[in-house]
Amino acid sequence: MKTTRDEQVSAKIVAIRVKAGGSAERCTTCCRPADAPYRRWQDDRIVEGCVDAVHTAHMFGISSSGSWHRRPVAQEMRRVELARLQAL
Repeated sequence: MKTTRDEQVSAKIVAIRVKAGGSAERCTTCCRPADAPYRRWQDDRIVEGCVDAVHTAHMFGISSSGSWHRRPVAQEMRRVELARLQAL
């Protein structure tokens, strides 16, 4: 299966963090496991949630959580984070 640009960006972010002593199993943003990102629901809709790169590899198929994570603004946030980390 072909990886998307966002998946590549997320993998690079996670690799940089792991190399610096971080974890690929727990999110440093929402403090939840990588496969269980924070989500706040209201009337069957996600209204708030973590879009950290550590969660990207765990977003499968068509789901509300996956759609939230793959929004263009969320992908842009991850691209900005990668640029920030690479500039350090």
